[in-house]
Amino acid sequence: MNTHPSLRRCAAATLAALALLAGVAAIEKGGTVFSKRNETSLRAEPSALAAAAGKAGFAEPLKIEEVRGSWLRVKAAKAAGWVFTGNVAEEKPTLPPPAGLTTVSASETDTVAAARPLTPAAAGFAERHDADKAKTDVEWLDAESAKVKGEDVEAYLRDNKKGEYKP
Repeated sequence: MNTHPSLRRCAAATLAALALLAGVAAIEKGGTVFSKRNETSLRAEPSALAAAAGKAGFAEPLKIEEVRGSWLRVKAAKAAGWVFTGNVAEEKPTLPPPAGLTTVSASETDTVAAARPLTPAAAGFAERHDADKAKTDVEWLDAESAKVKGEDVEAYLRDNKKGEYKP
């Protein structure tokens, strides 16, 4: 039987959504989840911009004390606080994530190399290869990003149902 392509896509999307909901439904008060990051921040409030209340290490078990949307209030070995569900796994992870992709400090990772100030050697290379606008671009990006306030980011995420505010 030949089905319409949009019908197949709709069916695939429905199955994917049901699988996602089944996974989310298993996270409940009294259960345990595991930190997926080398260092997971536990927040004082259920918000990405809230102050840090503590940290959990990689694959550390976290006891769920409360569920509030996409946020979990958890108790770790040495701290308690709120964690976004995207930062935890229901099954204990076996392989830690690559350090370069999960570090907080820009100086410890190459994933943010483009945002670092250009060294004189890099600026010289850029000039020789007709890419001397890179420094100006980075300076513009720094200036523009300094104008963005944390509360504006939170309002955008909430209004557009992104990040921890997605349904």
